[in-house]
Amino acid sequence: MQVKKMFRLSLVMLVLGGGLALACTVPVFRYALDHWPPDAYRLEAPVGWLASEAGDELRKLIEEGRAQIEVHPVAEPGAPSRLVMPDTGQEVWRGDLDGAASSLLSSPARAELLRRILAGESMVWIMVRSGNESMDQKFEEHLRGRLEYLQSVAAIPEQDPTDPINKLGPGPALKVQFSLLTVSRDDPEEQVLIRMLAGPEVALLEKEAPFGAVVFGRGRVLGAWPTEDLADEGIDEVSLFLLGACSCRVKFQNPGWDLALAVNWDEALLGAQMEADRENEERVEAGEESELAPQEAEEPAPAPELVRFGVEEGSRDNDAALSGASGTPGRMIGSLVAVVGVIALLCVFIGRADPKGS
Repeated sequence: MQVKKMFRLSLVMLVLGGGLALACTVPVFRYALDHWPPDAYRLEAPVGWLASEAGDELRKLIEEGRAQIEVHPVAEPGAPSRLVMPDTGQEVWRGDLDGAASSLLSSPARAELLRRILAGESMVWIMVRSGNESMDQKFEEHLRGRLEYLQSVAAIPEQDPTDPINKLGPGPALKVQFSLLTVSRDDPEEQVLIRMLAGPEVALLEKEAPFGAVVFGRGRVLGAWPTEDLADEGIDEVSLFLLGACSCRVKFQNPGWDLALAVNWDEALLGAQMEADRENEERVEAGEESELAPQEAEEPAPAPELVRFGVEEGSRDNDAALSGASGTPGRMIGSLVAVVGVIALLCVFIGRADPKGS
């Protein structure tokens, strides 16, 4: 079981490297958002089709949408059009580009994924539903419940805003926030995304069972796993890894692969920064106004509200999802696990021999 192996290795490294001090305090998910541009997919298409009006239109769509796709003409007669992953050359789509080109660049789920990342979510878990209602419901409820609990106890490394080494790039406010996005395996608009999510784990596409993947940064997939690998232990290990301090700043030395998304990341992150600044100004203004109204300040402060992200209203018993949470001590423990345990796990990945990180 891949996730459990990661967990055991992190414990070993925790014992061996407990005194390790790291200069980087930026969480993995945010460091990736700031510094790791996605690798481009390769779209192979017949020379004749690319020379047509439809081919010109496709190139225009890719350029305007800034999709992470490079077009490569194929001169071989009768060669099919296909979309392949960076580095591995694994095929995620094959067929006729007429009428299918737009689905290679974007889809409703990818648009929602981008919205959540640019809103500041630490990571987005994506569940690919199998069509077996019983299996899907059981897995979804378990994954949602565990993510709710983790969000209530997890923490990120403390950031020093005056430290130039760990200065954040333009983007949304730094926070701990999880969500779950579901995609149906038989959705015709999401077939390319589903194959991208599975990546090298092609066996997941052959099983009649749901699977889960987690996306962070600029559309990077940390991994994709079957349900049996995503018990509480596996979900915790993956989530806390991404919340922990980034000890390995080189992208290809970290696990995962990229999605092809139609977005200009630099412009989008600047827009997210402007939105975050605007919201912060509104909060400051609201605080100044409250000081001008002393009668309101005398009222008792409302109880803290626990915000749950990615949970549909009425989907499960919200209180039951948080059973086992331990308030302030629990948050302290979660912080230690995130900062110490995950640092050790990253050390394992640094030492991997494969330069592709696969």
